[in-house]
Amino acid sequence: MSVKRERSTRTRAKLMRAAAEVFDRDGFAGSSLTAVCARADVSKGALYCHFRSKEALGVAIIEEQSLLWHRLRDEQLDVEAAPMQALVDMSFEFVRRLDTDLTVRVSSKLLREAVFFDVAAAAQVVGWIAVVREVLSLAQERGELRPEVNVRHAAEQMVAEFLGLQFVTQALSGGTDLRARLARTWRASSGCLVTSDVYEKLRFE
Repeated sequence: MSVKRERSTRTRAKLMRAAAEVFDRDGFAGSSLTAVCARADVSKGALYCHFRSKEALGVAIIEEQSLLWHRLRDEQLDVEAAPMQALVDMSFEFVRRLDTDLTVRVSSKLLREAVFFDVAAAAQVVGWIAVVREVLSLAQERGELRPEVNVRHAAEQMVAEFLGLQFVTQALSGGTDLRARLARTWRASSGCLVTSDVYEKLRFE
């Protein structure tokens, strides 16, 4: 990599990190490119070499997390032999990262913004459903699911429940009890999906 390209890559990364910090602190609507540039210690001219607008910065942050569910799937299936337990663990790991990973938290917030919903949300949701469907198919192959379960419908329902749960929890408690609400949701819904033997072994934590 040339020195110029390496410098450009570093500048872009600095801008995205600074934008995530400013969006997290001030909200997207309340943020400005001036604040992002100040946070990154980068000129407006340098910013416009990488991003044409504040919205473009937001889309870049969302897209950086587009493979998160794929990574979570691989991580959990590496350490958990039972696909359904791996799926449960994936959801709790995502919640943990909402607390500990700035980019994950900001990306999740941005997806709830009207300005990003039409341009970015569809691809994200389709990707999440594909990952969940893949893990459910694996669970089906291993006899963990009830015979009547439609994997495609179940995957769509799970993603809908998880996204709705985030929205409701944010509205009611500022997101502080998402983990507890997620555990209750899993206990209530998974019994309709998995066999009784599998349900008794699932850990909702």
